Amino acid sequence: MNHVFGIDGCRYGWVVAEEKPRGEISIKLIESLNYLESIINQKSIAGIDIPLAIHEKGFRMADAEARTLLKSRASTIFSAPAKEALFSNSYTDACVINESICGKKISKQSWFLFSKIKEARTIFCNAHKKLKLYEVHPELSFMAMNDMKVIELGKKTDDGFKARYKLVKKLFPKFDFEKIRANFKRGDVADDDILDAIAVLWSTQKIIANMASYVPKKPETPLSKIYY
Repeated sequence: MNHVFGIDGCRYGWVVAEEKPRGEISIKLIESLNYLESIINQKSIAGIDIPLAIHEKGFRMADAEARTLLKSRASTIFSAPAKEALFSNSYTDACVINESICGKKISKQSWFLFSKIKEARTIFCNAHKKLKLYEVHPELSFMAMNDMKVIELGKKTDDGFKARYKLVKKLFPKFDFEKIRANFKRGDVADDDILDAIAVLWSTQKIIANMASYVPKKPETPLSKIYY
């Protein structure tokens, strides 16, 4: 039986969610995905909230269709960089290269995620690794949890957190947020990072069960999908 994880980025590095055999949710913080790979002793599958399939021209149909689905929450989907820009040595170079290929510069948000994208793609592009990655976007996952209705409240607001927590608690009744929250510094991982990792875990479980949905409907390549 495969280990199944949900992974989301956080200030510490990555927050990793796993459902234990009795239904409890385990949360770990790791600085690098290499750490997770080193501690698993069997083939494992993880959903992760980071762009994985990067294209030469940058534009991804998955991003465009995800924005259409999320409507008022479309801004949570940032544009992936062109593959060549990903290996720039500076933000300025990344902007120049991406603009020459895609016609637009790189956002600061995208630039700060370059190291995480490259780290995840090292595993994603190597078919022989023990850890197989799927791209999952938590806002799409929460939408799916919510009967395909977008949660328009921002995830960092009190009401937005409560709405997402209620969905997670319904699906994982043994999830004890306060107990988990007490284990980590808020400067290392935010409340919404923890919920996002669990949402990604839920979608990954659906992938394993062949029940997950994805965008785009007609991907550029078989791996160019965002699941939910």
